[in-house]
Amino acid sequence: MSTRMKLDSDGVEIPSTPVSVYEAIYWRRHVKEFTSDAVTRETLERLFSAAVWAPNHRLTEPTRFFAVQKDSPIRTKIADIAWQSAYDGVTNPNPEQKQRSADDLRDRVITAPAMVYIYSVRGLIEEISRENYAASCIAVHNMALAAVAEGLSLGWSTGRLTKLPGLADILGANEEWMMVGVVFIGKAAEDPATQRTPHSEHVTWLE
Repeated sequence: MSTRMKLDSDGVEIPSTPVSVYEAIYWRRHVKEFTSDAVTRETLERLFSAAVWAPNHRLTEPTRFFAVQKDSPIRTKIADIAWQSAYDGVTNPNPEQKQRSADDLRDRVITAPAMVYIYSVRGLIEEISRENYAASCIAVHNMALAAVAEGLSLGWSTGRLTKLPGLADILGANEEWMMVGVVFIGKAAEDPATQRTPHSEHVTWLE
């Protein structure tokens, strides 16, 4: 990714990639399993740069990112809390099943090449808060498309890992912010197939 073009009007450096917008859209997949290949800080910086170009009404710039470094004490702490949360939350009384579910979630946190929590700042009124949340969701999608251009994949979760006790305090996030999700980024261990409904079934043409 060494070759770059510069967008003079905004002073933004645009990475040169062979991936078109349409290719990124159609190749994007939600991924849970990644290889051990590292994702560099420079790569993540490019994804964040793409993310903040998401449209946001009133130019509120509402999205906040918390990149949890691999092998950091914070990543380990989150993994340990996730393990306990999963173990306590599994309804199956079989202790082996509870252990397995907890181990799987902890391993997902520990082994992910890159892990980022994303929040949206609330507005002064509910309307602005909704607009901000929508903008932050678009920011995540921008990251997912940029990841494809980087030869990477992204998994976006709004489940148990976003509801851990004390998470905002651990990350240094404001308790009043809205959780958008946690994303995992890396090279996909395998290419998952996705079946989509033809767009014609979702579109109403009005004349």
